[in-house]
Amino acid sequence: MDHKPLVVPQLSNEMQLSLMSLVKAGKLSIDQALIQAGRGTENEPSQYNFSVRKFNRYIWQKRVLQVDFTKNILCSIEKGIVKRQLLFSDVKNCHDAAGTRFSISFKGRPDYELEAASSGDKHRIMQLVNHIIYNNIYSLPVDTSLDVETPNGPPENLKEEHLLLQRGGLASFKWKKYEAHLQTGLLTLLPVAPQPAEASVSSSESVCHFSDVYASVNNHRCDGGDGTAVVIHLSDGNVRVETSGAPDTFTVLNDRNDFLFRIPKTDHMTSEFVQNERDAWVKAIKQLCIDWKRKSQCEPLYEVTEMQRNHNGITETNSQPEYDIPNNHTPPPVPPTPRPRLPRPSPAQPEVVPTAAEPEPNTSQRSEPELKPTPTAQIQNLSTAEEKPSPAFSFSPASAMLVPGPVGNQGVPPAPLPPPMPKKTAKQLTNKMKAFHWDLVAQDKIEKSTWARKNPKKIEIDTSRLYELFCVRDQDTVGKSESNINVEIMLNAKIAHNFNIFLKSFPVPPEELKDKLLIINEDDGGLSDEHIASLRRYVPTADDIEMYKSYKGDVNELHVVDRYMLEMCYILNLSARLDLLLMLRELPICMEDLTPLIIQKIRMCQQLVSCESFVSVLEYLLTLGNYINHNAGKEKAKGFRLSSLTKVSQLRGNYRKFTLLHALVEQIMLREPSLATFFLELAEFEMVSGASVKGLTAEVDVVKNEFQKVMQYRKAHKRKNVVNQQPKFFRDLKMAIERYETDLSQLTKRCEEMRKLYTDILVKFGEPLDQDSQELFGWVGQFINDFKKVYSEYDQ
Repeated sequence: MDHKPLVVPQLSNEMQLSLMSLVKAGKLSIDQALIQAGRGTENEPSQYNFSVRKFNRYIWQKRVLQVDFTKNILCSIEKGIVKRQLLFSDVKNCHDAAGTRFSISFKGRPDYELEAASSGDKHRIMQLVNHIIYNNIYSLPVDTSLDVETPNGPPENLKEEHLLLQRGGLASFKWKKYEAHLQTGLLTLLPVAPQPAEASVSSSESVCHFSDVYASVNNHRCDGGDGTAVVIHLSDGNVRVETSGAPDTFTVLNDRNDFLFRIPKTDHMTSEFVQNERDAWVKAIKQLCIDWKRKSQCEPLYEVTEMQRNHNGITETNSQPEYDIPNNHTPPPVPPTPRPRLPRPSPAQPEVVPTAAEPEPNTSQRSEPELKPTPTAQIQNLSTAEEKPSPAFSFSPASAMLVPGPVGNQGVPPAPLPPPMPKKTAKQLTNKMKAFHWDLVAQDKIEKSTWARKNPKKIEIDTSRLYELFCVRDQDTVGKSESNINVEIMLNAKIAHNFNIFLKSFPVPPEELKDKLLIINEDDGGLSDEHIASLRRYVPTADDIEMYKSYKGDVNELHVVDRYMLEMCYILNLSARLDLLLMLRELPICMEDLTPLIIQKIRMCQQLVSCESFVSVLEYLLTLGNYINHNAGKEKAKGFRLSSLTKVSQLRGNYRKFTLLHALVEQIMLREPSLATFFLELAEFEMVSGASVKGLTAEVDVVKNEFQKVMQYRKAHKRKNVVNQQPKFFRDLKMAIERYETDLSQLTKRCEEMRKLYTDILVKFGEPLDQDSQELFGWVGQFINDFKKVYSEYDQ
């Protein structure tokens, strides 16, 4: 009988040692290690690095989000510093939001509010996180009483039908058909190809199939764009389902979004049949929600041992702690994806439209003043007279809200409208200046302070100069928005309010926006980095573009926010252009920030590798430790981890102030005094930065990815022959690419040198190859500082 030869994956030494350590630690079985070894030889990477912005302490801060499938952790990295490491098993949910925004929910800690660098990155990240949650749901739990099994293939569908889901952009709402698959822990919605008829579409005609999604989730694939599946996770225990007055609709709600569904109707369906179908969906989803809520209140599905946490290095960094914002402090400029819980109001249903004068903008805020949303009532001042919507549109104003009532779609009578706020006159706005928000001395402290002097010095100031520097500019823009304050706004109310605040500090008229986006450098008259980042949050969706382009009225009669939205709808590839401009601005800054950090790490590695006197000190310590342990009944050691250096000053002798570190210095001074100054050869360790080799490598990887996106943008538009239409823009783009390519090549070489030197250190001192440099250099740095203190005492 012929036997097929066993195919053994060809792995690197680093990968082999890593898998062996995981098996030895009990984290992987031999079979699991073989499977992971097979995956390691495939093209799919085990680590994914993404450039994101994280909402932290009321501002958006740039981060690198690393998804590490080798250690099963998520890392938040800032300038090479690993700020946070979170286990995959702690990931509960992933919520979509408007634009490139999304959030990740964890067990026992606040959500991560994130903004991806592009829509493609957002879909990719959410696909990976959904894969993690999927594995959390269908992995074998510690508590075997829970009825959750690991499937060999796609899990069984509890219910499968076509459903209509209300999807909204910044200004529009549409019912879109999906193929819905209800499973034990999630509701998956696959988009169905649009059909001219209202008849139900068979599953064979859908854009993508459930089997494809299952394969996509398990192979880390992501299909961005409109073909992306919508996944609603029921497993975090915070999902519920509700019914409204309409017999064919129901709403699934979680912590972030409301998903309004409707049963598709055909001519042969009766109202009773549709309502029964709706009730069947509600009953099935509600039962799963109850089960998962009960399970979430019991023991967690995944029991993470201390050994696993220590092996993965799941620690909080001590260098610069990252403050998380509670769930109730969501990013103000991020409106949730508008999904009303009831169908949009018809002419027969009453509408409650808030009416209030637009308030004066708070110009004392920083460059992105939209970070403080105000109530919807302050956004629009619509006429109280009854007006019919424009014939060009079949929707109600985005700000209109229907008050739910009992069955029968009867709305509750609207509450009395508040009186309009007084308008700001032009004279009041003229002398407006930016405020300085200082911290005042308490009244009871002034009397004994220097501020209570009886004869203070009279100080004269140049008020005209101060006004020139700190006056509020762009009065024309303010006047325009004030002049059309009574105009009905088509944009979503909350988004319109934030956008309107931004526009009051945006010095570009709508008709000049297109030309401004053709200027790469700010010094040449281009937009500022802050303006580009803010505009990315208001890019219209495909549905918004369709709606705005159907407008046939006078553009000058539109509100200023709608005029800007309309102008943006006619700019081709607006989202890609804004992403490109932002990447071109951030690339040199990132490379400039990373270069000194990498150079410092190279010097630290070079000093530690070549410092033989440090090795001699370790040999002295090994001799002392073996002598003490021998008399304590312990076996002789051949070597010790560098983490043991932090314990040398903790072992006290018979005298309280005398430690093993004192004994080490004493023995060295007696035998080889020249060794006592070994720290002079390790000068870089006096100030150990928080940046790690892992974090810096991830940062460089993100920079390389962003540069590749810039290259792809230029190649794509070169094929489309757009270069001839915009010669100056693409000439400047070519010059920027050539300049950044040289800098990036140098940065990449230095990063490779840093990684190689650090690997040499790990091998030289017998450390695990996955040992984090931030910890290792911290141990050495702390030992050097402690040794210097004891040495200075002995020298005296």
